Amino acid sequence: MKKILIGFIAIGLLTFVGCEKEDDSSIEYGEGATDIDGNTYQSVIIGTQEWMSENLRTTKYSDGTAIPNVIGNTDWENLSTGAWCHYDNDIDYESTYGKLYNWYAVETGKLCPAGWHVPTHAEWTEFASRSYLRGISIGGTDDYGWNCLPGGGRRFFFGDIGYLGHWWSSSQQNADDAWYFELRNTGFMSRDYSKNFGFSVRCLRD
Repeated sequence: MKKILIGFIAIGLLTFVGCEKEDDSSIEYGEGATDIDGNTYQSVIIGTQEWMSENLRTTKYSDGTAIPNVIGNTDWENLSTGAWCHYDNDIDYESTYGKLYNWYAVETGKLCPAGWHVPTHAEWTEFASRSYLRGISIGGTDDYGWNCLPGGGRRFFFGDIGYLGHWWSSSQQNADDAWYFELRNTGFMSRDYSKNFGFSVRCLRD
């Protein structure tokens, strides 16, 4: 499928932040995590939070239940249960950008490894509001170690890879929409959009 760069249209509360430290102090790494598939993830300490510094790649919930891999665009659009996919259904994107998940997978509360969770809107906002974060490095070369990799997204079709990053929160806005955070060159924006969108997921330690 042709890779198309698109800007998803959404409405939401805007909150800006970058990924670079104000000073040159070293990155503080956490203990990391391992998902039920055996994938390992680095983690970093940012303030009082410990974040995975990679996008999630699991094919199973933490209880061992398989998450369906849904390939067809029409099938994906009509989902009301959890699913994952690779960007453009191409596994070559996984090592850099991880997988994309709809919000119904997030809603289960079992998407992240045991001891971790998908951040709430409030926890994302805490991360995004830190006064000592400045600038942006959308290519993943940030000084803070969070690795801001723009993995794109999916609904009717795929778009934005290498241009925009989108990460789900666990907070719903209403029956149809949920909150997510979007990375642009100007920083993070808090937005809400349809739960059957496919976005990246970062996990936060409990």
